[in-house]
Amino acid sequence: MNRLRTAAWAALPLLLPLLAAGPASASPSAPPLPLDSVRSVHPGDTLTVTAKSGQAVNGDTVDSPVFLAAARMRMRAPLLTATVTITCDARPGTYPVGRTSAGAEGPVDHPARWARVRVEPATEAARRACRDKAKKMAPADYEEHWAVDYTWPQSDWDVRTFQAGSRILITDNDDEGLDGEVTLTSRAFADRPVLRGARAVLTATTILRCDAAPGLYAVYRHVRDQDQGRPDQPWARLRIAPAARGSTCSTQAAAHSPGTSRGAPVAWTAGGVLLAAAAGAALLLRARSRRRNHSS
Repeated sequence: MNRLRTAAWAALPLLLPLLAAGPASASPSAPPLPLDSVRSVHPGDTLTVTAKSGQAVNGDTVDSPVFLAAARMRMRAPLLTATVTITCDARPGTYPVGRTSAGAEGPVDHPARWARVRVEPATEAARRACRDKAKKMAPADYEEHWAVDYTWPQSDWDVRTFQAGSRILITDNDDEGLDGEVTLTSRAFADRPVLRGARAVLTATTILRCDAAPGLYAVYRHVRDQDQGRPDQPWARLRIAPAARGSTCSTQAAAHSPGTSRGAPVAWTAGGVLLAAAAGAALLLRARSRRRNHSS
């Protein structure tokens, strides 16, 4: 048993980066398609639309008549990117790639010009191989990765990695005037933080459960007197990594933080629990010894 435990601890540093990193993008080696570029492609090719700061915003959509589907641009610091695939039925010719601003309602007749793709001729055998390949395509990667100097979350798919048991800061930039009205819940949280703030930005702190298994967790937003009967939709997401080796914490009791309630954070270490149990056992033995002395 000791050998197994030693081997597990030795392997943990090798596993941590894999657990924390999350799924990779569908095609990390896909050729880039930056603004005002022209690229030659074949049916089935995958491209990565890339935008520098100021060229687009998170949530913009890129599309083309020869794309298998439109794609949303997401932050993968330091660039905004979107992964697109050329449809297997695309015919030879040059086609525009357009960008639609985030938040646009309904179809846009004239999206902003982004780039162009030149589809090269392909044989029917190549198109059949393309269709077989399309059936095995990995699902789209929705996760966004923002620079560390941005508050969390910047969007519902801004996935940051935190260690189990850690205290984290949550920032809400969209609920001005709702001081104390918004509660957040998650299976990763040890309590129910309430967003507070007298200005445009609301904040809350919470502690992540020590027993939260590594993985992806959704955070849900609840507004007082507004959410009755509505299905919960993820407001944010985070990834839990294992607690640091040698750390001791317990979140069996809710850990309240300043700004979420009047209580102080409650955290018992495993050592403290053991000391309390030992002290109780010692008192019990002392009491029994005294009773025996009095009876004799």
